[in-house]
Amino acid sequence: MERTDEQKINKNILIATTTSSFLVPFMSSAINIAAPDIAKKFNLVAENLNLVITIFLLFSAAFILPMGKLSDTFDRTKIFITGLISFTISTLMCAIAPNITVLFIFRALQGFFSAFVFVTSIAILIENHSPKIRGRLLGINTATVYLGTSIGPFLGGILVRLFGFRSIFLFAFLVGFVASFISLFLLKKEIKVQQHTSLAESLKNLDKIGAIFSIVGLFLLIYGASTFELGKTPKALFFLGGVLLILFVVFELATQNPLLDVKLFVKIPQFGFSNLAALINYSCTFSASYLLSLYLQIVKALPAQLVGSILILQPISQVITSLISGRASEKIEPRKLATAGMVLTTAGLFIFSLFSSKTNIVLVITNLIIMGVGFGLFSSPNTNVVMSSVPQCLYGAASSTISVMRVMGQAFSMAIVSFIFSLYLKGAKLSHENYLMILKSMKISFFVFSVLSIVGIVASIKRGNIYNQGNSD
Repeated sequence: MERTDEQKINKNILIATTTSSFLVPFMSSAINIAAPDIAKKFNLVAENLNLVITIFLLFSAAFILPMGKLSDTFDRTKIFITGLISFTISTLMCAIAPNITVLFIFRALQGFFSAFVFVTSIAILIENHSPKIRGRLLGINTATVYLGTSIGPFLGGILVRLFGFRSIFLFAFLVGFVASFISLFLLKKEIKVQQHTSLAESLKNLDKIGAIFSIVGLFLLIYGASTFELGKTPKALFFLGGVLLILFVVFELATQNPLLDVKLFVKIPQFGFSNLAALINYSCTFSASYLLSLYLQIVKALPAQLVGSILILQPISQVITSLISGRASEKIEPRKLATAGMVLTTAGLFIFSLFSSKTNIVLVITNLIIMGVGFGLFSSPNTNVVMSSVPQCLYGAASSTISVMRVMGQAFSMAIVSFIFSLYLKGAKLSHENYLMILKSMKISFFVFSVLSIVGIVASIKRGNIYNQGNSD
């Protein structure tokens, strides 16, 4: 059966946006595998090695909101292409970095330019296609993100073992080069022309005070969360970042041209509750792979390679489910799919909280798949609700808000785990002799996440529908 014009997918736009969506999570997950080789090459202590990994996330998160605002006033296609090409060049520079200082600089630039891509890729994808196929497009995009996350440790491990850590950056550069080529020479011809102001005018009208609050607040929040267990200073920075973000919200309510119109969270229930559900979902699920890695390697004493093979089942199930749920959200109210996903996720988190040292591995694998299906059911329909609930002129703001909910959720998730582990382990090593305390900390963490996830279910139900209220266009 031949597709109508409204059902046709522009392959150049799809390839450019989904390839970039693969690239960033792949780079983030693969670099963790390369950490020991990087430490050996540059003779790094633990703190500096941690910074190599986290500096990317710090700069990416900090600049998401300002870039989201710019993408709604300036040409978002130019922002996307500039960000993708610059990210690709920065990745090449990381590959050939002669010392740790150069690596730090270009890892930070990678993060900065990834913000350009984060806030524009989904907006470009959906504004150039019919709303009737929005669900399947978001499903493909979400599946690509999970594919990058899941294949990163596997492929990264092979590349590092054969060629060293630089090969990960070189592989990412090649992928980025292909996406950049398509974007630079083919994408511009396919994009619908949008009305926008000049870059100078967009920068002039940018809410600079709000930008400072959001940049510094998110930077401190993420840095504090990633180093939460290292002492009082990171904890103080984490809470200071939270305070600055609260001040950001207060300031945005009072300003006439806000960086982010926080009133949207109240005026549009679908937008507000969907973002709240996303924040809670990421807060509850992000640390799961870390906790299960400790459980399987330390409590169950399984070899690292087998643990990796077991843990990859969750993102694989997420990839498959995202493709199905994205397309299904075109016909079934996305709220129902996303809520079903939250229910499955909550059940999975609670089951993990009941695990003991004698739990059968088959149950671990089964519950990982349940969690993957739950997250896959939730993510793309939830994004569909967020993007469908706002007019096209706010797609950049909506995309940036989704990204902020993700990084804040990840920060909160690791902070919660670090706090619980510090209470029970009290500085003891993460080794087999302390497996009982590690198991107890893990069980409590999962129980806390399962209780918090119930709030996410409520938020998902409360958001209301989009298809019967005329907001799906």
